[in-house]
Amino acid sequence: MLHDPAAERLAPLLSQLENYERSRPDKRVWDLVNAKALIAPLGADPGHGAAIQVGGSKGKGTVCAFLGALAQQAGLRAGAYLSPHVTTILERFLFDGATLSTDGIEAQLRVVLQRADRLSIRATFFEALTVAAVQAFAAARTDLAIYEVGLGGRFDATTAIPLSASILTGVELEHMNVLGSTVSAIAAEKAWVVRAGGVAFTAARGDALAVIERHAREVGATLYVLGTDLHLVDASWSGTEYRARLLLPSGRELKVRLPDARGYEPQALALAAGAFATLFPHLELHLDQAPRPWALPCRFEVAASPDGAAFVLDGAHTEQSLAAVAEELRRRWPDRKAVVLFGSAVDKRWRQGLSALLPIADSFVLTELTGTVGEDPKVIADWLAAQGSAQTVIRSIPEALDAVLKAPCLRVCCGSFYLAGEVRALLAARTRP
Repeated sequence: MLHDPAAERLAPLLSQLENYERSRPDKRVWDLVNAKALIAPLGADPGHGAAIQVGGSKGKGTVCAFLGALAQQAGLRAGAYLSPHVTTILERFLFDGATLSTDGIEAQLRVVLQRADRLSIRATFFEALTVAAVQAFAAARTDLAIYEVGLGGRFDATTAIPLSASILTGVELEHMNVLGSTVSAIAAEKAWVVRAGGVAFTAARGDALAVIERHAREVGATLYVLGTDLHLVDASWSGTEYRARLLLPSGRELKVRLPDARGYEPQALALAAGAFATLFPHLELHLDQAPRPWALPCRFEVAASPDGAAFVLDGAHTEQSLAAVAEELRRRWPDRKAVVLFGSAVDKRWRQGLSALLPIADSFVLTELTGTVGEDPKVIADWLAAQGSAQTVIRSIPEALDAVLKAPCLRVCCGSFYLAGEVRALLAARTRP
């Protein structure tokens, strides 16, 4: 497992918390009771100017990162609470794109645990960190607080937080043991980020959108849909630069120029800009010089191998997110095949995700995960062999990385944030002067 000095320092506090992110229970064993009780003393307005919750199956982090960058460009103070973290727990708390200090997190966690003790509450890891984020943003008097959903929506701790607006990126099959076995069932869980009487934006489609629209009507929320109420038109690419016009629900039209864009970023920028313009209608949005989103590790991060060759790191682990990785690889390196270092948690649809990678892969190296319950790499290798793909199993991540670095192909690591984060740290150590 990665050595995280911040988590080591916080261990006496974190050890008091049940961490379901790592233990991965096969059914939901939490609700909103604890989170609501811990947040209630902060009042209906926890102390930040505006708050946005971002849910969905994929792209949540990118939307949060764009929201923060847009706020910073407009001269506002923004804080973002993100999950999971990749290399250090500090990544979960961002202020103007920079991490909160270990001292800051420790101080907030102590307050949360003291309150939990007074209320006889045994908080989970995610609940405690969520409330710590609310307190930290209140103490900093942020103009915009951004909260990324951890899992689902209906019972996610971030849903206990009072909001100004919400964003639901889209819905696909994921966490089916907890959220449901169909897209409609999962959408019904995620739709709860759309709050009663609130305003929300979504890029959902098909059955998922129908469920979300019905929920919005039932709770009296205003829902804006990308492609219906919010439009990117006249879109074009020049290399990796993206240009378009964004038509907002208010009727405003904004020119968009996004340099060095990933293929999935324009949609994320549109959702973020739509919500930001609704919350701050008096502020100018300069999307003709759109800011790059706050840098988040392992979101199609192009790192360097020790020999200087590109090594793409991405925590993608759902069918659509892995398909987006494959599409971006084809767009940036159209004539190159990749050697893919892959590992998966036990509850993921890795067969469907790997199917999207087969056309761009020269070979696969399968490895075990550390820090969570992983799928047996031999099972994945047997499935790949049945598809006619070259593959090998190397259970040690450092040794698996060594094998990948020997390949003359484009190098890619994906399937899990746990794996991508560990490989990222190993690469940094090997390329450090």
